[in-house]
Amino acid sequence: MSASREKKKRQELLANGDPKTAREAEQRAAEKKANLLYGAIAVVFVVVAVALVIYNSGIVQRSQTAVVIDGQKHNLPETSYYYQYAYQSFLNSQNGYLYTALGWLDTNKSLKEQSYSDDQSWDEYFKEEAVRNMRFVQSAVKSAKDEGMSLDEEDLKSFDEAVATRKSEAASYGYSYKSYLNLMYGSSMTTSIFESCLKDQLLASKYASAHYDSLSYTDQQIADYYEENKNTYDLVDCEYVNVSGTPLPKTDDDGNTIEATDEEKEAAMADAKTTAEAILAAVEDGGNLEVLADQNDAVYTANDALTYSSSELNDWLFDSARKSGDAGIVETDSNYYVAVFNDRQRDETLDYNVRHILVTKDSLELGEGEEATEEQLRAKAQEILDTWGGSEEDFAALANEHSKDPGSNTNGGLYENVAKNRMVSEFENWCYEDGRKPGDTGIVYSSSTSGAHIMYFVGYGDTQYWHYACENAMKNKDQSDWETALTDSVTAEVNESVMKKIG
Repeated sequence: MSASREKKKRQELLANGDPKTAREAEQRAAEKKANLLYGAIAVVFVVVAVALVIYNSGIVQRSQTAVVIDGQKHNLPETSYYYQYAYQSFLNSQNGYLYTALGWLDTNKSLKEQSYSDDQSWDEYFKEEAVRNMRFVQSAVKSAKDEGMSLDEEDLKSFDEAVATRKSEAASYGYSYKSYLNLMYGSSMTTSIFESCLKDQLLASKYASAHYDSLSYTDQQIADYYEENKNTYDLVDCEYVNVSGTPLPKTDDDGNTIEATDEEKEAAMADAKTTAEAILAAVEDGGNLEVLADQNDAVYTANDALTYSSSELNDWLFDSARKSGDAGIVETDSNYYVAVFNDRQRDETLDYNVRHILVTKDSLELGEGEEATEEQLRAKAQEILDTWGGSEEDFAALANEHSKDPGSNTNGGLYENVAKNRMVSEFENWCYEDGRKPGDTGIVYSSSTSGAHIMYFVGYGDTQYWHYACENAMKNKDQSDWETALTDSVTAEVNESVMKKIG
């Protein structure tokens, strides 16, 4: 400090009194300055803390619009609901099972890091599906309300059951209802938003079901549809021989497979063609195709109910020009078929009515963690059947008392108008067994349902499978077109910045 500045400072101190007083004043000024600084810092921390609490509470997110559909705003938690719905629906579908089993969709990895297609991630796909579903639901709900449709007592019962299921799931994992919803759909989800979305879905589903049930067609319309799509609903009686045109495998001295050369492949196909032509000539001379197959080391197959699928062989067999007794050679990339066409008819398998009692592990008194065996389930089923009084009414009463099938344990175990391919194979095969007649009973076990079925056959219906399948296909197509039109009747604007927070 310069002499002049020191002099000035001393003069100031003298003006303020003694040096001790001056130092105290100086110290108070410094403390005041520090207090102001720390106070400002504290205010910043409080503001940040409050902001975090508000953000984590979901208040901010609930105010953020993710999608606007025909002017109606949908916030982040609503959109997250439909995103999760799209995801879970896919996982529970046959495709979902296949994709996860083959590793095409890994549920343990981020959906944003997995490709659904060349230009879209799984995350993007489910967001697209969510918006599409939101468009349909909004449009369907509006149309339903315009037509005076609302949720009735039975619908609200289904709603209450769905909520109860969520609460039960939450409790089983040690969460409160709200915390569980936050875990599933994000911190912005509330019970009221979740339940509002659920009710909208229920009403949209009710409206769609009502439309599906309203679809009807005349027998002539169904017959016309069948004529246009005969291959899908016909069965072919045929037999054929597969003559392989693949070279015999070769290995080197180390046991490694040696890839066949093009010349070897051509030679193998030429030999197969020669063999096929010889078999065909013998068949046309009255030879037995199965015997000829054995003589030529070829594979023989007979099928009196072949269904159509696109292939060189099936295209030949299902050609409308085929006549009984036709025989021919069908070439593929790696083999030749010698095929014989016997007959073709539409699938006239009848539907059926049946009662059943499903016996599962819940029917048994098992120890904790113990699994039921097929023998135990069959024994329990037999025990129940042994108490049967002998009439259909008695069987219905047993079903209401013992069956673990939620789809039929309140109506006497009855399934009516069941078409072919609707039930698990063991169940269906029993119903279609030769000689099956009304009043027959039996027990079948199915690994698909992990249970034993006590069967009571009521009788066959009068609807042939081709008629049912054609009508069902017509309804599904018209329903799909209707739902697409309803969805396309509204437009959606997506806020990409908010959508990034979903998933």
